[in-house]
Order: sequence, then C-alpha cells, then structure tokens
Amino acid sequence: MLDPVRDWTDGEIITSFNALAEKLINLKKENQKKFRLIFRFDPDSENIETVFNEVLRLAFHFKNLQVVIDEIQLFSSPHFLPNYLKNLLFIGRHHGISLVCITQRPGQLNKSILAQSLHVFVGQLHEKNDLRVISDFIFLPPEKIINLPKGRFFHFSPGEKIQEIEIFRKK
Repeated sequence: MLDPVRDWTDGEIITSFNALAEKLINLKKENQKKFRLIFRFDPDSENIETVFNEVLRLAFHFKNLQVVIDEIQLFSSPHFLPNYLKNLLFIGRHHGISLVCITQRPGQLNKSILAQSLHVFVGQLHEKNDLRVISDFIFLPPEKIINLPKGRFFHFSPGEKIQEIEIFRKK
C-alpha cells in the first residue's frame, strides 16, 4: 500500500524507502507469501516522483504482489505516467502483480489507468470533468452517478453488465 495521505493502518507501517527495500528483501529471503506493508511518505517532498517510481520498481522486480496506490492522481496526470507505473499497468500481470488504484478524481488520471482496469468502482461524483470521464468510460449518464446514494457504487468490468452495489463500512 502506498499511502501518501496517512489513512491506512492495517499493516506494518514503513516511512523510509531504504527500510521498505530492506523489508522486501528480507520477505523475499524468508519466502513470505502473505504480508501487508504500508509505505507512508510525504507527497510534497522534493523527490516524490523518484521515490514513487523506485517503490514501483521494487514491486515490479519483487513479483507476485498486490500493489495498492491511494490517491493515484497525485502521481500521474492525463499526459504523464511514471515509468514503473506504466510497466505495472501494461506488463505487471506477467510478473504476478495486481494493481489497485484509488482516486476521487478520475478526470485527473492518465486514461491508461482506466483502460487497463479489470474492475472499476464508481461512487458519487459531482465535478464536471470527473463525471465526463467516468460516464464516457462506463457508459452511464452523469445523472445516475450524481444521484448515487452514499454507500452505493457502480461496478464496471469490461464485457459485463454494470451493477449497482452497496459497500458497508466497518463499525
């Protein structure tokens, strides 16, 4: 989990790139199959693009991982994808890598992120560009997305019928 906003707590929290690299090396040596690491970092730091790309490079070469990136729009734009994010999106599956990208601003994403997604969950949106991007992508009128009740989402998977689902919060 890449956690730039410090929201996640369900796992071992690591705050330096070197500590993350060392932890992954040790997990590989120990042949660990299940683990949860949360890499917390400052999205405003001067070298954030380099750190982000290097973390994804580690994941790419570690193989057989699920990588979760919160607030993905902080690291890509409609006209830019970091090199190793591109590698994970397009060839990560050949390395056993599953990528989960989380955003509340789909209009700020590079379209390759949506295009490579096997599952897209859409909650209520209101910003015009976000609505346009998502409604065009999942073929739903913007009004349906705007009027979606809290806790309800649309699930889109290419070639499947769009489903409205309910997500329950932990108590």
